[in-house]
Formats: sequence, structure tokens, C-alpha cells
Amino acid sequence: MLFSLGHGGHIVTDTAPAPESLATEGHSPTSPVESVVDGETAETALLSATRFGTETAPAATTAATAGGAFRYFFHDADGFPTSATMLAALDELAESMVEGGPVPPFASLPPILTYFGQFIDHDITANTDREVIGISEIDGDFGPMDRDDVIAQVDNLRDGSLGLDSLYGDSVGQGPFAQKLAGLMRHPTLTKKMRLGVSSATAEGPPAKPGDPATDLLRLGFLLDRGALTVAELQALDPALRGNFLEADGVTPIRQRAIVGDGRNDENLVVAQLQVAFLRFHNKLVDLCDSFTEARRLTRYHYQWFVAHDYLPSLCDNAVLDELLQKGSPLYSGFFGDHGPSMPTKMPMPLEFSVAGFRFGHSMVRESYDHNSVFGKAEPGKPNLIPDAAPFDLLFAFTGNGRMAGTGSTQLPDNWVIDWARFVHAETPERSARAIDTKLAPPLGNMLNEPSGVFKHLAKRNLRRGYRLNLPSAQACIDAINASGHFRHVDTLTPAQVMDGRTIAGADFGTTTPLWFYVLREAELVGGGHLGPLGTHIVAGTILGLIVKDPSSYWNDTTAGHRWSPYGFRPSDPIDSLKAMLRFTGQL
Repeated sequence: MLFSLGHGGHIVTDTAPAPESLATEGHSPTSPVESVVDGETAETALLSATRFGTETAPAATTAATAGGAFRYFFHDADGFPTSATMLAALDELAESMVEGGPVPPFASLPPILTYFGQFIDHDITANTDREVIGISEIDGDFGPMDRDDVIAQVDNLRDGSLGLDSLYGDSVGQGPFAQKLAGLMRHPTLTKKMRLGVSSATAEGPPAKPGDPATDLLRLGFLLDRGALTVAELQALDPALRGNFLEADGVTPIRQRAIVGDGRNDENLVVAQLQVAFLRFHNKLVDLCDSFTEARRLTRYHYQWFVAHDYLPSLCDNAVLDELLQKGSPLYSGFFGDHGPSMPTKMPMPLEFSVAGFRFGHSMVRESYDHNSVFGKAEPGKPNLIPDAAPFDLLFAFTGNGRMAGTGSTQLPDNWVIDWARFVHAETPERSARAIDTKLAPPLGNMLNEPSGVFKHLAKRNLRRGYRLNLPSAQACIDAINASGHFRHVDTLTPAQVMDGRTIAGADFGTTTPLWFYVLREAELVGGGHLGPLGTHIVAGTILGLIVKDPSSYWNDTTAGHRWSPYGFRPSDPIDSLKAMLRFTGQL
């Protein structure tokens, strides 16, 4: 499990040896069924559960393993030019990226894709979006690091596979506290299912929602109230870890803190609600297969299928994507061969993907969302508090990190439960993601809940990080892809196409372009509805490669010569997309 202190801070993990008192402590297998969600009854427990499981949670492993590896796709490509004016030029370029016009561009892309991309990112990477002391600080004055120093000192704190340990909290090599939390994430009696939470009641009443109450994440206050955790245990933690669960006074628990495999999945409300959706999906699959292990496998397989056959086709250059699918992602396959994993599930991760390419989703973030009938477009006869849309900042406030906006509630208020129908169809500009382009929504230029300095400005943070970690320029990446001989030729944008009228003193970004900016500009030139060729090679090439090279993925599960697919699993009503999953779980 990862305990996060925010994207501008440091990641904290629990790998300490177990104190005797904690190593022998567990949760009672006879806890009541209603402890699965706060306030529910046995009859409504977890998606109409009707069976009591006899399968117990597997013993947590304590074997330490090497972290996932960050490496360069193009280690020998020309480095980015250095100069005394480069940081100022990058900051000026970043300032030009914050949207200033009154009507932002939108694409025919449903907003769920923006946050599903973030959910994927949290599943496969961690450590390039924050400070690593002495290595990747990006405030102040600095130059690029030596690439060999980067790969020697910056580890991926995720294993790189699309294995959903961010959902299950089942990473290997965890310390005793993380192991205990992973156990508490499982229901103590319905051991095949995952715990969820119930939203708290509000005066406005909830918007339309499923027939069962599991609409929020498991949170710290719930476990404290039931004696599954104690404040004394939290106070005994390492100080860095303790700060995720106790206020600055070291005594008061943060009762809203979500108990999830990756703390970043409760940093904004849409990702938190996606986490709820996948937990519900697992639990509904248990109703079909009556096994935790099988439900986890099926959840992972469907998730990987959604990524490969729903998410990527919606956001990539389909000609390039087809080429990658037909050839089995040869760019990543060669990269994998050069940087094989320390374990089969420890997939090497390209820095060009993590630090630049996969950050294209930042440009899709809206300033506000038509979140539900209470905080969005009104519906006849229903109460409405914000008639147009929920401001972006409130999506951070109504989380554990945002302390539920100071409402005093431990759980998510029920008038903030997401209406997924408003996020999956892209039927109007008000219900679409922003276009993929070089303009960011204004809140990303001054982000709340982030440290002062460059961290509050997302574009500055991304551009400086790429420079600090010595990414190749976009043009150098294209040259390397063309030289590989695997793919049809990728054309390079002209300087005029890259700069689009921008004049930046102190750097020639038209011919040597920061990779993240180029990926966005390339997409902008094809209308902003999908990535261009370079962006697709880096994003889809990596993600498909993670699936192709993972021996435990759906791609490598064949029966009678047929690869696993949702059509074989459930032929009459396949769960083959995010929308189909939300319908299956009763959320759409």
C-alpha cells in the first residue's frame, strides 16, 4: 500500500519490521456482517450478498522485493539543451498553457476517461510526480540529472503491472501496518468481498443511486469506532507514516482518511468514486463465482480489457494503435528485453511515458463538472445547490484529504455521490472532457492542497520535472522510433506547427521540444479528440506492452487456442467497457 502526502510531497511506504504486539494482532472473524459498510444491515450488505464465505484472507507475504524499475525508452537519445535561461523559458512556456479564453475547447470524449487515466496511472506508477530528496527536486535553480543517476536512484513504487494492487492493497514486501490495513479492507465475515462505506445523509437527500448503500470508500473513522484500529497504534507509527492518519497535534485521528491501496485514489472525488466502482465490481463478481481469488482475477482481466479495448481506442491514433496491437507492442517488448523485471510482476517503466506522455490527461481536466442533480444541472422536483456545475476545487474538498470540506462528516455526504450517467456519454459540451491540447483549465495554474511554489502550477511542475529527469526531446524520440524499423514513418511537426505563434525567449522549443508539450500540441493539431502518432507510440505502446509482457494478464490466458475475453466469460451480456461495468454494478 502507498500512503501519499500529496503530489508535491513525498510518498510514504510501510516496510518496517513488525513489532511483536502488532505482528500478532488481527481482526475477529466473527465481526458482524453490518461492519462491511457503516450503518447498513445484513440484508443489504455489499451488493445484495446472499452467501457467507468460508474463504479466508490469504496470509500477507513479508518477503522484501526490489522496487519496479524506471528506465529510458531512448537512453542514448540526445539530451535536452542546457542553459542559464532554460528554466525561465520552461516557466514562460508553462504560463502560456493556462487557458485564458472564456470558452475552452471540448472534445467528444466522456469525462470518465480523464479520471480512468489517473486511476490507471496510480495503479502502475509512483515516484515521478513528487520530490525525491537529493534527486528530483524541481523548485529553485537546477540542471538535468545524469540519466544513469536517475535510473540508479529513482524507483517505481508500483510494480508496473496492471494488477490492481491499488484496489486490493496486496503488494508484496509490505510492513506490518500496511499488511493489517490490507486485511481490514476485506470483510471479516464475508471474506471473499471487499469492504465499502456508506455515504452520510444530507438535508437535500441523495440523487438517484443504486439500491444498496455501498457508495463510499472504507474510512478510518469506521475502523476506529469498531475497535479494528486504535489511536495508540497510529501514534506508534513512524512519524512520516503517522501524519497520514493523525492531525498535526499527533492525537486527533483524520477520521475521513480512506483505507485504500493507494492514498492518491482519494485525492479527488471522481477517482475515489471510480475506486468504489471497481470494489463493487469485485463484490458483484463474487456473487457469480463465490471465490475471492477468482473474483480478483476476473476483476483484473476485465480492467485490463477496458484499458486495451475501451480506453486506448477512445484516446489514441487508431492506425498506430492497430499497428501496436498486431505486432504486440514491439517498442515496449524490446525495452522489456533490455530491462527485464526483478520478478515476473515487476514491469520496467519508461520514464518518457511516466514523466511526459501519460500526463496528457491533465489537459482534459475541466474547470467544473455536471456532477449530479444537486451539484450540476437541476432535475425537476429535486433540490439543487449549484445549478450549473460543481467547481473543480470541490472535487478535492469532498475527499479524505479535503476533510469532506469541513462538513464534520466522516463519510462522503450522499448529495456528492456521483451520477455516472453524466460522465460516460459526452452528449453535450457540458458533459464532455476538454480537448487534448496545450491549454489547461485555470484551476491547474494555482492548485489547492499543493505546496507553494512551482507545485501549485501544474504545467511548470510537468515541464521542470521532464527537464530535471533529463528526458529526450520529442524530436529525438521520433528519430529513435523511426530508426527502430518496427513502424510506419512518424512525421515531425515543423517549428511553426509546434509553437503556434508562441515566442519564448531563451530556448528553441520549435526544434527541440519538451516531450509533454509536444504530445499535447500534436493532439491539438488533429482536433484534440485523440493523441497523435508520437503520443500514441509512447502511451499505447507502453500500456499494451505492460499487458503483453505480463504472464498473469488476460492477454496470456488462452484456453483451446482462444485468448480470454469478456465475450467468452459472459456471452449473453459481456462486460466489455466501463459503461458495461457500471451497468453491471447498478451504478448506471
